[in-house]
Amino acid sequence: MNIIPDLSARSNLNPPPWIHFAFLLLVLAAPLSVSAGGRTIIQLKDFDQTEVKAGGFVLPHDTQVHIHARGAGDEKRWKKGDGEMFAYGWIINAGTRELVWKMDRDNTRREKEDRVFDDDVAFKKGSYEVYFAAYAFSANSPFTSFTINIDRRKDSHPIDGVKKRGIFSWFQELMGHHDIEKEFKKRSKEWVIELAVDEHDADVTMFSPPKEFPNTLFHATRVGEKEHIRQYFSLSRPVSLRIYALGETPEGGDPVDYGWIVDVKTHKRIWEMEGSNLTNAGGAEKNVKFDGVVAFPAGEYILYYTTDDSHSYTDWNAAPPADPFNYGVTLIARDDQAQTGFKLTTPKQEQNVIVQLTMLGNSETRNACFSLKAPARVHVYAIGERANFRRQMADYGWIINANTREKVWTMEVDNTEPAGGASKNRMVDEVISLPKGTYTVYYQTDDSHAYNDWNSAPPFDPEHWGITVYGEGENFNMHNVEKGINPKTAGTIAQIVRVEDDARMSQTFALEKPTRIRIYAIGEGQNNEMFDYGYIEAGSTGKIIWQMTYSMTFHAGGGRKNRMVNTSILLDKGEYRLHYVSDDSHSFNHWNTDPPDDPTMWGITLYKEE
Repeated sequence: MNIIPDLSARSNLNPPPWIHFAFLLLVLAAPLSVSAGGRTIIQLKDFDQTEVKAGGFVLPHDTQVHIHARGAGDEKRWKKGDGEMFAYGWIINAGTRELVWKMDRDNTRREKEDRVFDDDVAFKKGSYEVYFAAYAFSANSPFTSFTINIDRRKDSHPIDGVKKRGIFSWFQELMGHHDIEKEFKKRSKEWVIELAVDEHDADVTMFSPPKEFPNTLFHATRVGEKEHIRQYFSLSRPVSLRIYALGETPEGGDPVDYGWIVDVKTHKRIWEMEGSNLTNAGGAEKNVKFDGVVAFPAGEYILYYTTDDSHSYTDWNAAPPADPFNYGVTLIARDDQAQTGFKLTTPKQEQNVIVQLTMLGNSETRNACFSLKAPARVHVYAIGERANFRRQMADYGWIINANTREKVWTMEVDNTEPAGGASKNRMVDEVISLPKGTYTVYYQTDDSHAYNDWNSAPPFDPEHWGITVYGEGENFNMHNVEKGINPKTAGTIAQIVRVEDDARMSQTFALEKPTRIRIYAIGEGQNNEMFDYGYIEAGSTGKIIWQMTYSMTFHAGGGRKNRMVNTSILLDKGEYRLHYVSDDSHSFNHWNTDPPDDPTMWGITLYKEE
């Protein structure tokens, strides 16, 4: 009788159709003798197209199990005191998920290029899962030896008579012969693990791994590459949950496949997979595991799990963990209170949001304006990226007074704290006081490491990459806030802004009486010369009566050539023309270095001074 592989769904995370990790249980009706008088209960074989196969069995009493297994390793490296098996079997306790037996160099003997285990192993009463993995292959030349990952997603078979460059192509060229693929196919079909029990042990039963944890609340397992999982849940009472999570942490580095949990209300991390709480998960050294109990207050939470672009359930580029089908994260109730107090939820609308500029991609700048009808305390929550030279931010936000154009808050390195993931991820979570007035919130990113395009580990709250301004406190009155307003305010006499390359723009205005005006202009200049600048000329004579010169400007934020002037002059009654000119580079939305702090005001604005 053949039991068909179970390829069931995994919490909405289905494996790609081209991958076949079989849970293959060959339970033979006619005894296949592995030892005299034995009955084969599980046979896992033929690893040409499949990387990992598994089977489960239940022993109703302590039992001697005969194991016959054929695998392989790099024999040349072993002679040098290095190397490991790349095709081998192992067995874990299905209840504890702990390793109880494994093929290795010491318990196998060499037969030609393979290694063989053939012996009885004593098992206690219980449930077990047997696995066999063939994740790599080695080949030798007179000069060297290599072990290569076998990524079965990369087709090396002829299609329409044309052979694609596949997983063996470069390897064959390097090693100087073209029989490596043929050798792998031949040997991988012979790799096998067979388990047999005494023919009188008819009460031994089988199942398809992995055995589910009792009282599982949620699981995201069999996780592949570049997956980003987010699941909301609520707890109606304080609860302690068991968290079982497998991931990857390269030697000496930060985790790259890992999970964490965030409190929705406070944005604080309640739990995370990090070096001090992880243990080795079996297989390669970089396989890590968290298996512990975490106490949670009542509240709303988000569970995250993220993976990088390699070494996952879809393809292991090193030895897989001992529990490969549980790669990911599982939440488990420890008692009835946890079972009844836990609920999977969907995102709720955030409260008292004044401005939200989030999930920004690379090379993006956004802004939004709001007015406060009364002084208010506001909560600023921002996540961004610290620049490589560590004293500046690369992705960051700031707030300016929309009338005076003065900066009232900025995300500086010194007022940030770690945001989780890569060390360059930084966050601000603080409350500030703002007077009555109109404000513009900005956020800008550089050309790398932004939402959904991370070049290092993402932060713990990736959806808030950007800046959010909330009214502080549950009693905050949103009626005192006007959102989405036009930043052009009363008192503006003339304005030319958002100026792009090669512009020659002008606007006329008239004054009915002598008037003191405030000039606010941003442009480009360096080496005592201006390239993007404004000026005012008298309407009747065309004479220039004011011009933006380098000596009157100061740094406008961003690149050093961003220059700003904010000054007042007195103009007589009469007609005037306001001008702004730009050269062929570095202008609004065409920046060739970092934009200024007030990018939408690139140009010139005249205000009536109160």
